[in-house]
Amino acid sequence: MKHQKHQLFNYLAVGTPLLLTILTGTILTNSTVKADSQKTETSNVSVTVNSACTLYGGPNGTDTSGSSIYSATIDPGTSAEINGSKLTTICNDPNGYSLYAIGYSNDAYTTPTNTQMIGSGGIGNINTGTSGTSASWWAMKINPVSGNNPTIMNNFNNYHVVPQTYTQIAKYESSTTSSSSTGAQAQVKYNVYISSGQTAGTYTGKVKYTMVHPNNAAAPSTKNISNATYMQEVGECPASLTTGMVYELTDSRDNQKYRVAKLKDGNCWMLQNLKLGRSTSTLTLTPTNSDVGSNYVLNNKLPSPGKFHSYTIDGVQYQNNSTEYYCTGDGTASDWESCYYNWYTATAGTGTTYIATQGQNVNNSICPTGWTLPTSGSGGQFQALYNQYPSAAQMEVANPTTTKENTPTVGQVTNTPGFLLSGFYYTGGANDLGSDGSYWSRTANSAQHGYLLSMYTTGVYPSNNYRKYYGFAVRCVANS
Repeated sequence: MKHQKHQLFNYLAVGTPLLLTILTGTILTNSTVKADSQKTETSNVSVTVNSACTLYGGPNGTDTSGSSIYSATIDPGTSAEINGSKLTTICNDPNGYSLYAIGYSNDAYTTPTNTQMIGSGGIGNINTGTSGTSASWWAMKINPVSGNNPTIMNNFNNYHVVPQTYTQIAKYESSTTSSSSTGAQAQVKYNVYISSGQTAGTYTGKVKYTMVHPNNAAAPSTKNISNATYMQEVGECPASLTTGMVYELTDSRDNQKYRVAKLKDGNCWMLQNLKLGRSTSTLTLTPTNSDVGSNYVLNNKLPSPGKFHSYTIDGVQYQNNSTEYYCTGDGTASDWESCYYNWYTATAGTGTTYIATQGQNVNNSICPTGWTLPTSGSGGQFQALYNQYPSAAQMEVANPTTTKENTPTVGQVTNTPGFLLSGFYYTGGANDLGSDGSYWSRTANSAQHGYLLSMYTTGVYPSNNYRKYYGFAVRCVANS
């Protein structure tokens, strides 16, 4: 028994080193069996925040209509400061933004430049609001009033001549360009000086403001009929354009194409009658695409074949059955294609008895943005055009009894404005096709009459006038 016990002890003694080597891991280290290596999962989430910049205008800086009207009555020989829009800028572009402005005139006592609402002489002392010259003029300034204030450029924080091309007037450079949803506001003001010899009347001008971001971007381009695609892109009619060269532009409102040219009077004109509303019976015109200060719905309610009835708008009797326009023809060579508008419609709802003073011009029209109805009277655009084309043969298209649509060749020079003897619309149908033609101006003759250009095969009358409820054709002229 002792011997056996001794053997067990020896066995344990021999086994002790084995237990120790297990604890030290020597045997596992040398083993051919290996554990799996550790793996790690990584998920990356990426979010891109788009840059967005918004410009609002209007009296309180939140007007979204795109247009506001500010006015004052001024005695000759004096000046007046007129509050304009508060411009609200909201922008998260880390490079900041720039504000550009361009001004142009609607109505003027004499032929204006884009920098002058009235007159063609010097701009006077624009910093004090007085003038030592005989010319009337207008000027603008812009000052921050709240929020993250932009830097005013080129001394526009004092009265500065209204720019005739897109000009940088303010900029903001920061990694955070808006501290809140209200953004930053700047107040625009205008100063108008009226010379003592200024003829009484209503004179208007427009300034367009555009935000560009980032601030090192190129200024908005001012296109003309030679390099624009759409009617709404035209911002000038430069003297460098070849007189009579025919181009084709598209009206973005209905994709109707029109031939246009700079004519001998120096203005850019449509060479074809406006056909707005031909493709649809209801169309909303906005300040973005049309010569309007607020939205205007062009609505043709005339039943087919149509019979006119009397109705009244602000004291003006119309006979278009609550209809605003009427289009006839299908554009084929054998058919007349023309659209007729009463004066209320041609002036986008503003030609009412409130526009009653002889020589008073309406500010709105159904023309595309950048274009408007021509003015009439001794200093009007119709008269200036007639001075250059002083006969029916020069003003009208050739062979007016057979020509149904004026289609001058694009890329070639035309020697005529190409007005059509497209008649007029009254009492249920088109009248006098091929024998006379009438075209609305935006100038009032009285509460019931508007000025127009009238043509016959024997003569042209650039300052005729007739009842506002008649349906006449429309040709638009570029603002600049």
